[in-house]
Amino acid sequence: MSNLIFTWDNDLAGNSGTHQFNTLNSKFGDGYEQNISVGINNRKGTWPITKTASKTVIQAIKQFLDSHKATDSFLWESPLDGQVRVKAGEYQIENRGSGLYRLTTTFTQVFYP
Repeated sequence: MSNLIFTWDNDLAGNSGTHQFNTLNSKFGDGYEQNISVGINNRKGTWPITKTASKTVIQAIKQFLDSHKATDSFLWESPLDGQVRVKAGEYQIENRGSGLYRLTTTFTQVFYP
């Protein structure tokens, strides 16, 4: 767990997030359904991240992600939820021409005691 902060702004196009709730559901034969939330942090978010920038900026982001090795979490400022702890798995880099590169990844919210 790292307290380093991902400081690069996301591209505005496609700037969105998805939240999923962890619940247990039981359905009974007469149509009755019972639902309960599981855990203290039962809402987990994911955010697709896209950054288009110069080679130098993309290399800095790549170095940041590589240093966390997809296992160590870091802090990120979500557009609506404020600062959240996230991990990033795989990422893709695309050469857009004219000295621009595009990096895409997905941030997944994690929780620690």
